Amino acid sequence: MTSLDATNAGQLQHLLREYRERTPGSETAFRRALRVLPGGETRAVTTYPPYPVAIARGRGSRLIDVDGHEYLDLVNNYTSLIHGNAYPPVSAAVTAVLEDGLVFPSPHDRQLELAELLVGRVPSVERVRFTNSGTEASVLAARIAQRATGRSQLLMFDGGYHGSAPPLLAKDPAVIAVPYNDIDAVQVALTGEVAAVFAEPFLGAGGVVPAAPGFLHEVQELARSRGALFVLDEVQALRNGIGGEQGRLSLTPDLTILGKIIGGGLPIGAVGGRADLLLLTASTTRGHLMHSGTFNGHLAAAAAGAVTLHHLDATDIERLDRAGGFLAERIIQAATRAGLPMSVTRAGSILNVHFTSSAPTNAADVRAAAGPLLPALHLALLLQGVYTTPRGMISLSTVTSDEEVEAAAVAYENAFNRLNAR
Repeated sequence: MTSLDATNAGQLQHLLREYRERTPGSETAFRRALRVLPGGETRAVTTYPPYPVAIARGRGSRLIDVDGHEYLDLVNNYTSLIHGNAYPPVSAAVTAVLEDGLVFPSPHDRQLELAELLVGRVPSVERVRFTNSGTEASVLAARIAQRATGRSQLLMFDGGYHGSAPPLLAKDPAVIAVPYNDIDAVQVALTGEVAAVFAEPFLGAGGVVPAAPGFLHEVQELARSRGALFVLDEVQALRNGIGGEQGRLSLTPDLTILGKIIGGGLPIGAVGGRADLLLLTASTTRGHLMHSGTFNGHLAAAAAGAVTLHHLDATDIERLDRAGGFLAERIIQAATRAGLPMSVTRAGSILNVHFTSSAPTNAADVRAAAGPLLPALHLALLLQGVYTTPRGMISLSTVTSDEEVEAAAVAYENAFNRLNAR
Protein backbone atom coordinates (compact mmCIF):
# COMPACT_ATOMS: atom_id res chain seq x y z
CA MET A 1 0.00 0.00 0.00
CA THR A 2 1.41 3.41 -0.98
CA SER A 3 1.45 6.34 1.43
CA LEU A 4 -1.34 7.93 -0.61
CA ASP A 5 -3.43 4.73 -0.39
CA ALA A 6 -2.88 4.55 3.37
CA THR A 7 -3.75 8.21 3.79
CA ASN A 8 -6.88 7.76 1.73
CA ALA A 9 -7.99 4.69 3.66
CA GLY A 10 -7.86 6.76 6.84
CA GLN A 11 -9.65 9.68 5.20
CA LEU A 12 -12.39 7.35 3.95
CA GLN A 13 -13.13 6.21 7.50
CA HIS A 14 -13.34 9.83 8.67
CA LEU A 15 -15.68 10.63 5.77
CA LEU A 16 -17.92 7.66 6.55
CA ARG A 17 -18.27 8.73 10.19
CA GLU A 18 -19.01 12.32 9.24
CA TYR A 19 -21.55 11.18 6.65
CA ARG A 20 -23.39 9.01 9.18
CA GLU A 21 -23.51 11.84 11.70
CA ARG A 22 -24.92 14.20 9.07
CA THR A 23 -27.57 11.88 7.58
CA PRO A 24 -29.51 10.02 10.31
CA GLY A 25 -32.76 10.35 8.35
CA SER A 26 -31.21 8.71 5.30
CA GLU A 27 -29.94 5.86 7.46
CA THR A 28 -33.41 5.36 8.89
CA ALA A 29 -34.86 5.30 5.38
CA PHE A 30 -32.26 2.75 4.32
CA ARG A 31 -33.00 0.45 7.24
CA ARG A 32 -36.68 0.67 6.37
CA ALA A 33 -35.87 -0.16 2.73
CA LEU A 34 -33.87 -3.23 3.76
CA ARG A 35 -37.06 -4.75 5.15
CA VAL A 36 -38.89 -4.64 1.82
CA LEU A 37 -36.34 -4.16 -0.98
CA PRO A 38 -33.46 -6.58 -1.67
CA GLY A 39 -30.33 -4.80 -0.53
CA GLY A 40 -32.44 -1.76 0.31
CA GLU A 41 -32.66 -0.66 -3.33
CA THR A 42 -34.53 -1.31 -6.55
CA ARG A 43 -31.99 0.32 -8.87
CA ALA A 44 -28.46 -0.95 -8.37
CA VAL A 45 -26.66 2.16 -9.63
CA THR A 46 -28.18 4.36 -6.92
CA THR A 47 -26.69 2.57 -3.92
CA TYR A 48 -23.31 3.05 -2.24
CA PRO A 49 -21.74 2.53 1.22
CA PRO A 50 -22.72 3.12 3.89
CA TYR A 51 -26.19 3.94 2.49
CA PRO A 52 -27.53 6.37 -0.10
CA VAL A 53 -28.84 9.86 0.59
CA ALA A 54 -32.64 9.69 0.72
CA ILE A 55 -33.97 12.53 -1.42
CA ALA A 56 -37.22 14.18 -0.36
CA ARG A 57 -37.70 16.64 -3.24
CA GLY A 58 -36.00 18.46 -6.06
CA ARG A 59 -36.38 21.87 -7.68
CA GLY A 60 -34.31 23.12 -10.59
CA SER A 61 -30.64 22.43 -9.93
CA ARG A 62 -31.21 21.54 -6.26
CA LEU A 63 -32.08 18.43 -4.26
CA ILE A 64 -33.21 18.29 -0.62
CA ASP A 65 -32.68 15.15 1.46
CA VAL A 66 -34.86 13.86 4.30
CA ASP A 67 -32.55 15.54 6.84
CA GLY A 68 -33.12 18.93 5.18
CA HIS A 69 -29.69 19.23 3.53
CA GLU A 70 -29.54 20.91 0.12
CA TYR A 71 -27.37 19.61 -2.72
CA LEU A 72 -26.31 20.94 -6.09
CA ASP A 73 -27.56 18.22 -8.46
CA LEU A 74 -24.76 17.09 -10.78
CA VAL A 75 -26.51 13.79 -11.58
CA ASN A 76 -29.90 14.90 -12.95
CA ASN A 77 -31.13 11.32 -12.73
CA TYR A 78 -28.22 10.01 -14.79
CA THR A 79 -28.66 12.43 -17.74
CA SER A 80 -32.46 12.16 -18.04
CA LEU A 81 -33.33 15.58 -16.54
CA ILE A 82 -31.77 17.90 -19.11
CA HIS A 83 -33.77 20.83 -17.66
CA GLY A 84 -33.28 19.88 -14.03
CA ASN A 85 -35.83 18.85 -11.42
CA ALA A 86 -39.54 19.71 -11.63
CA TYR A 87 -39.05 21.85 -14.74
CA PRO A 88 -42.20 24.03 -14.75
CA PRO A 89 -43.17 23.54 -18.45
CA VAL A 90 -42.84 19.76 -18.04
CA SER A 91 -44.85 19.79 -14.80
CA ALA A 92 -47.58 21.82 -16.53
CA ALA A 93 -47.69 19.41 -19.47
CA VAL A 94 -48.01 16.39 -17.19
CA THR A 95 -50.71 18.11 -15.14
CA ALA A 96 -52.71 18.74 -18.31
CA VAL A 97 -52.50 15.04 -19.19
CA LEU A 98 -53.79 14.11 -15.73
CA GLU A 99 -56.96 16.04 -16.45
CA ASP A 100 -57.59 14.31 -19.80
CA GLY A 101 -56.64 10.72 -19.02
CA LEU A 102 -53.26 9.08 -18.59
CA VAL A 103 -53.40 6.25 -21.08
CA PHE A 104 -55.68 4.99 -23.84
CA PRO A 105 -55.68 1.85 -26.03
CA SER A 106 -55.26 3.92 -29.18
CA PRO A 107 -52.87 6.40 -30.80
CA HIS A 108 -52.97 9.92 -29.40
CA ASP A 109 -51.87 13.39 -30.49
CA ARG A 110 -49.25 13.56 -27.74
CA GLN A 111 -47.58 10.39 -29.02
CA LEU A 112 -47.66 11.70 -32.56
CA GLU A 113 -46.16 15.05 -31.57
CA LEU A 114 -43.18 13.38 -29.88
CA ALA A 115 -42.70 10.99 -32.81
CA GLU A 116 -42.79 13.89 -35.28
CA LEU A 117 -40.24 15.79 -33.22
CA LEU A 118 -37.85 12.85 -33.20
CA VAL A 119 -38.21 12.22 -36.92
CA GLY A 120 -37.66 15.92 -37.55
CA ARG A 121 -34.56 16.19 -35.32
CA VAL A 122 -32.68 13.00 -36.23
CA PRO A 123 -32.25 12.50 -40.00
CA SER A 124 -31.63 8.73 -39.80
CA VAL A 125 -34.92 8.24 -37.94
CA GLU A 126 -37.71 7.73 -40.49
CA ARG A 127 -40.11 5.89 -38.18
CA VAL A 128 -40.34 5.51 -34.39
CA ARG A 129 -41.74 2.84 -32.12
CA PHE A 130 -42.13 3.59 -28.41
CA THR A 131 -41.33 1.40 -25.41
CA ASN A 132 -41.28 2.01 -21.67
CA SER A 133 -37.50 2.13 -21.15
CA GLY A 134 -34.18 2.16 -22.90
CA THR A 135 -33.77 -1.51 -22.00
CA GLU A 136 -37.02 -2.41 -23.76
CA ALA A 137 -35.98 -0.33 -26.77
CA SER A 138 -32.67 -2.17 -26.98
CA VAL A 139 -34.41 -5.55 -26.82
CA LEU A 140 -36.74 -4.47 -29.62
CA ALA A 141 -33.81 -3.24 -31.72
CA ALA A 142 -32.14 -6.63 -31.27
CA ARG A 143 -35.30 -8.45 -32.35
CA ILE A 144 -35.65 -6.24 -35.42
CA ALA A 145 -32.03 -6.85 -36.38
CA GLN A 146 -32.36 -10.60 -35.94
CA ARG A 147 -35.55 -10.70 -38.00
CA ALA A 148 -34.14 -8.46 -40.75
CA THR A 149 -30.89 -10.40 -41.15
CA GLY A 150 -31.90 -13.93 -40.19
CA ARG A 151 -28.91 -13.99 -37.86
CA SER A 152 -28.77 -14.44 -34.09
CA GLN A 153 -25.60 -12.93 -32.64
CA LEU A 154 -25.06 -9.36 -31.45
CA LEU A 155 -21.71 -7.61 -31.33
CA MET A 156 -21.33 -5.16 -28.43
CA PHE A 157 -18.52 -3.35 -26.66
CA ASP A 158 -17.03 -4.13 -23.28
CA GLY A 159 -18.32 -1.47 -20.88
CA GLY A 160 -21.23 -0.54 -23.13
CA TYR A 161 -24.65 -0.51 -21.52
CA HIS A 162 -27.83 -1.10 -23.47
CA GLY A 163 -30.03 -2.31 -20.62
CA SER A 164 -30.28 -5.03 -18.02
CA ALA A 165 -32.16 -7.77 -19.87
CA PRO A 166 -31.15 -10.57 -22.24
CA PRO A 167 -29.94 -10.44 -24.98
CA LEU A 168 -28.08 -7.27 -23.93
CA LEU A 169 -25.66 -8.65 -21.36
CA ALA A 170 -22.07 -9.62 -22.02
CA LYS A 171 -22.57 -13.12 -20.61
CA ASP A 172 -25.56 -13.85 -22.86
CA PRO A 173 -24.78 -16.61 -25.39
CA ALA A 174 -25.92 -14.36 -28.25
CA VAL A 175 -23.54 -11.52 -27.32
CA ILE A 176 -19.95 -11.09 -28.49
CA ALA A 177 -18.12 -8.36 -26.56
CA VAL A 178 -14.98 -6.62 -27.82
CA PRO A 179 -12.95 -3.66 -26.49
CA TYR A 180 -14.18 -0.18 -27.39
CA ASN A 181 -11.98 1.76 -29.82
CA ASP A 182 -10.39 -1.47 -31.11
CA ILE A 183 -11.29 -1.78 -34.80
CA ASP A 184 -9.08 -4.86 -35.21
CA ALA A 185 -11.15 -6.70 -32.61
CA VAL A 186 -14.32 -5.68 -34.43
CA GLN A 187 -12.97 -7.04 -37.72
CA VAL A 188 -12.22 -10.40 -36.16
CA ALA A 189 -15.51 -10.71 -34.26
CA LEU A 190 -17.85 -9.48 -37.00
CA THR A 191 -18.65 -12.82 -38.62
CA GLY A 192 -21.56 -13.85 -40.81
CA GLU A 193 -23.54 -14.83 -37.72
CA VAL A 194 -23.74 -11.25 -36.35
CA ALA A 195 -27.11 -9.57 -36.86
CA ALA A 196 -26.09 -6.14 -35.56
CA VAL A 197 -23.33 -4.14 -33.98
CA PHE A 198 -24.60 -2.17 -30.96
CA ALA A 199 -22.50 0.89 -30.14
CA GLU A 200 -22.68 4.04 -28.06
CA PRO A 201 -21.13 7.29 -29.34
CA PHE A 202 -19.22 7.16 -26.04
CA LEU A 203 -19.20 4.55 -23.32
CA GLY A 204 -21.80 6.03 -20.97
CA ALA A 205 -22.03 3.83 -17.89
CA GLY A 206 -18.60 2.49 -18.83
CA GLY A 207 -16.87 5.75 -17.91
CA VAL A 208 -17.92 8.36 -20.53
CA VAL A 209 -15.12 7.21 -22.84
CA PRO A 210 -15.35 8.98 -26.24
CA ALA A 211 -14.92 7.13 -29.50
CA ALA A 212 -11.55 7.64 -31.15
CA PRO A 213 -11.70 9.79 -34.30
CA GLY A 214 -13.10 7.74 -37.18
CA PHE A 215 -13.72 4.64 -35.06
CA LEU A 216 -17.51 4.60 -35.30
CA HIS A 217 -17.41 5.37 -39.03
CA GLU A 218 -15.22 2.31 -39.51
CA VAL A 219 -17.56 0.20 -37.37
CA GLN A 220 -20.59 1.40 -39.32
CA GLU A 221 -19.06 0.62 -42.70
CA LEU A 222 -17.63 -2.69 -41.58
CA ALA A 223 -21.02 -3.80 -40.25
CA ARG A 224 -22.72 -2.97 -43.52
CA SER A 225 -20.05 -4.63 -45.62
CA ARG A 226 -20.71 -7.86 -43.74
CA GLY A 227 -24.48 -7.73 -43.84
CA ALA A 228 -25.06 -6.63 -40.24
CA LEU A 229 -27.03 -3.63 -39.01
CA PHE A 230 -25.38 -0.71 -37.25
CA VAL A 231 -27.36 0.21 -34.11
CA LEU A 232 -26.43 3.41 -32.28
CA ASP A 233 -27.51 3.82 -28.67
CA GLU A 234 -28.29 7.52 -28.13
CA VAL A 235 -30.20 7.07 -24.88
CA GLN A 236 -27.74 9.38 -23.12
CA ALA A 237 -26.18 11.04 -26.14
CA LEU A 238 -29.21 12.72 -27.72
CA ARG A 239 -28.79 15.67 -25.32
CA ASN A 240 -25.47 16.57 -26.99
CA GLY A 241 -26.91 17.73 -30.30
CA ILE A 242 -30.20 18.51 -31.99
CA GLY A 243 -29.66 15.33 -33.99
CA GLY A 244 -27.76 13.59 -31.21
CA GLU A 245 -24.12 12.60 -31.40
CA GLN A 246 -24.78 10.92 -34.75
CA GLY A 247 -25.39 14.33 -36.27
CA ARG A 248 -22.16 15.69 -34.85
CA LEU A 249 -20.22 12.62 -36.01
CA SER A 250 -22.01 12.35 -39.40
CA LEU A 251 -23.17 8.80 -38.69
CA THR A 252 -26.24 7.19 -40.30
CA PRO A 253 -27.20 4.21 -38.14
CA ASP A 254 -29.77 1.73 -39.37
CA LEU A 255 -31.47 1.84 -35.98
CA THR A 256 -31.20 4.34 -33.11
CA ILE A 257 -32.08 3.57 -29.49
CA LEU A 258 -33.56 6.51 -27.57
CA GLY A 259 -34.67 7.21 -24.01
CA LYS A 260 -33.84 9.50 -21.06
CA ILE A 261 -34.58 13.09 -22.16
CA ILE A 262 -37.30 12.07 -24.65
CA GLY A 263 -39.49 11.33 -21.62
CA GLY A 264 -38.78 14.55 -19.75
CA GLY A 265 -38.17 12.61 -16.53
CA LEU A 266 -40.85 9.96 -17.03
CA PRO A 267 -40.24 6.35 -18.13
CA ILE A 268 -39.87 5.95 -21.90
CA GLY A 269 -37.80 4.40 -24.64
CA ALA A 270 -37.93 4.30 -28.41
CA VAL A 271 -36.43 2.65 -31.46
CA GLY A 272 -36.11 4.81 -34.53
CA GLY A 273 -34.53 4.21 -37.88
CA ARG A 274 -35.01 3.11 -41.45
CA ALA A 275 -38.64 2.84 -42.44
CA ASP A 276 -38.25 -0.64 -43.94
CA LEU A 277 -36.81 -1.96 -40.68
CA LEU A 278 -39.45 -0.37 -38.45
CA LEU A 279 -42.20 -1.59 -40.76
CA LEU A 280 -41.23 -5.13 -39.77
CA THR A 281 -43.11 -4.37 -36.53
CA ALA A 282 -46.20 -2.91 -38.23
CA SER A 283 -49.40 -4.90 -37.78
CA THR A 284 -50.14 -4.17 -41.44
CA THR A 285 -47.02 -6.13 -42.49
CA ARG A 286 -47.66 -9.80 -43.19
CA GLY A 287 -45.81 -11.97 -40.67
CA HIS A 288 -44.85 -8.89 -38.69
CA LEU A 289 -42.66 -8.92 -35.61
CA MET A 290 -45.09 -8.68 -32.71
CA HIS A 291 -44.42 -5.79 -30.35
CA SER A 292 -46.88 -4.40 -27.84
CA GLY A 293 -47.04 -3.02 -24.33
CA THR A 294 -49.81 -1.61 -22.16
CA PHE A 295 -47.96 1.63 -21.53
CA ASN A 296 -45.99 2.09 -24.75
CA GLY A 297 -46.05 5.78 -25.65
CA HIS A 298 -47.55 6.70 -22.28
CA LEU A 299 -49.23 10.06 -22.71
CA ALA A 300 -47.61 11.75 -19.71
CA ALA A 301 -44.13 10.68 -20.84
CA ALA A 302 -44.84 11.70 -24.42
CA ALA A 303 -46.12 15.10 -23.35
CA ALA A 304 -43.18 15.68 -21.00
CA GLY A 305 -40.71 14.56 -23.66
CA ALA A 306 -42.15 16.83 -26.34
CA VAL A 307 -41.95 19.87 -24.06
CA THR A 308 -38.41 18.94 -23.06
CA LEU A 309 -37.26 18.77 -26.68
CA HIS A 310 -39.08 21.97 -27.62
CA HIS A 311 -37.13 23.73 -24.85
CA LEU A 312 -33.75 22.27 -25.83
CA ASP A 313 -32.25 24.24 -28.70
CA ALA A 314 -28.77 24.63 -30.18
CA THR A 315 -27.98 27.58 -27.89
CA ASP A 316 -28.74 25.49 -24.80
CA ILE A 317 -26.61 22.63 -26.06
CA GLU A 318 -23.67 24.92 -26.86
CA ARG A 319 -23.82 26.50 -23.39
CA LEU A 320 -23.92 23.08 -21.75
CA ASP A 321 -20.93 21.96 -23.80
CA ARG A 322 -18.95 25.04 -22.73
CA ALA A 323 -19.88 24.48 -19.09
CA GLY A 324 -18.81 20.85 -19.32
CA GLY A 325 -15.46 21.85 -20.81
CA PHE A 326 -14.90 24.51 -18.15
CA LEU A 327 -15.69 22.13 -15.29
CA ALA A 328 -13.47 19.38 -16.72
CA GLU A 329 -10.53 21.77 -16.99
CA ARG A 330 -11.02 23.13 -13.47
CA ILE A 331 -11.24 19.62 -11.98
CA ILE A 332 -7.96 18.57 -13.60
CA GLN A 333 -6.24 21.76 -12.43
CA ALA A 334 -7.48 21.26 -8.88
CA ALA A 335 -6.34 17.62 -8.79
CA THR A 336 -2.90 18.63 -10.11
CA ARG A 337 -2.52 21.25 -7.38
CA ALA A 338 -3.48 18.63 -4.80
CA GLY A 339 -0.94 16.18 -6.17
CA LEU A 340 -3.51 13.64 -7.34
CA PRO A 341 -3.45 11.85 -10.71
CA MET A 342 -6.55 12.86 -12.64
CA SER A 343 -8.13 12.77 -16.08
CA VAL A 344 -11.64 13.78 -17.08
CA THR A 345 -13.36 12.19 -20.04
CA ARG A 346 -16.23 14.15 -21.54
CA ALA A 347 -19.02 13.99 -24.09
CA GLY A 348 -20.67 17.41 -24.16
CA SER A 349 -22.36 18.00 -20.82
CA ILE A 350 -21.62 14.49 -19.50
CA LEU A 351 -18.28 14.00 -17.75
CA ASN A 352 -16.45 11.33 -15.76
CA VAL A 353 -13.49 11.77 -13.43
CA HIS A 354 -10.77 9.09 -13.34
CA PHE A 355 -7.91 8.84 -10.88
CA THR A 356 -5.30 8.28 -13.58
CA SER A 357 -3.09 10.72 -15.44
CA SER A 358 -3.84 9.04 -18.80
CA ALA A 359 -7.40 9.32 -20.10
CA PRO A 360 -8.94 5.86 -20.52
CA THR A 361 -9.75 4.69 -24.04
CA ASN A 362 -11.78 1.61 -23.13
CA ALA A 363 -13.60 0.01 -20.22
CA ALA A 364 -10.56 -1.99 -19.09
CA ASP A 365 -8.69 1.28 -18.58
CA VAL A 366 -11.60 2.64 -16.54
CA ARG A 367 -11.70 -0.43 -14.33
CA ALA A 368 -7.94 -0.29 -13.79
CA ALA A 369 -8.21 3.31 -12.57
CA ALA A 370 -11.02 2.56 -10.12
CA GLY A 371 -10.13 2.33 -6.45
CA PRO A 372 -10.86 3.75 -2.98
CA LEU A 373 -10.31 7.33 -4.12
CA LEU A 374 -13.59 7.36 -6.07
CA PRO A 375 -15.92 6.46 -3.16
CA ALA A 376 -13.96 8.83 -0.92
CA LEU A 377 -14.35 11.65 -3.45
CA HIS A 378 -18.08 10.92 -3.69
CA LEU A 379 -18.55 11.20 0.07
CA ALA A 380 -16.36 14.32 0.31
CA LEU A 381 -18.55 16.03 -2.29
CA LEU A 382 -21.81 14.98 -0.62
CA LEU A 383 -20.57 16.46 2.64
CA GLN A 384 -20.10 19.77 0.81
CA GLY A 385 -23.61 19.65 -0.64
CA VAL A 386 -22.68 18.45 -4.14
CA TYR A 387 -24.68 15.45 -5.33
CA THR A 388 -22.78 13.35 -7.86
CA THR A 389 -22.35 9.68 -8.73
CA PRO A 390 -20.27 7.03 -6.98
CA ARG A 391 -18.58 6.13 -10.29
CA GLY A 392 -17.45 9.71 -10.92
CA MET A 393 -19.94 10.68 -13.61
CA ILE A 394 -21.33 14.22 -13.84
CA SER A 395 -24.36 15.33 -15.85
CA LEU A 396 -25.18 19.02 -16.16
CA SER A 397 -28.59 20.57 -16.85
CA THR A 398 -29.76 23.75 -18.56
CA VAL A 399 -30.68 25.19 -15.16
CA THR A 400 -27.16 24.70 -13.76
CA SER A 401 -25.93 28.29 -13.64
CA ASP A 402 -22.38 29.48 -14.34
CA GLU A 403 -22.08 30.34 -10.64
CA GLU A 404 -23.08 26.79 -9.71
CA VAL A 405 -20.54 25.32 -12.11
CA GLU A 406 -17.90 27.49 -10.43
CA ALA A 407 -19.13 26.32 -7.01
CA ALA A 408 -18.85 22.71 -8.17
CA ALA A 409 -15.27 23.32 -9.28
CA VAL A 410 -14.42 24.75 -5.85
CA ALA A 411 -16.07 21.76 -4.16
CA TYR A 412 -13.90 19.37 -6.17
CA GLU A 413 -10.79 21.30 -5.18
CA ASN A 414 -11.78 21.15 -1.51
CA ALA A 415 -12.47 17.43 -1.81
CA PHE A 416 -9.11 16.73 -3.48
CA ASN A 417 -7.30 18.67 -0.76
CA ARG A 418 -9.08 16.66 1.89
CA LEU A 419 -8.31 13.34 0.20
CA ASN A 420 -4.61 14.15 0.01
CA ALA A 421 -4.30 15.71 3.48
CA ARG A 422 -1.23 14.41 5.29
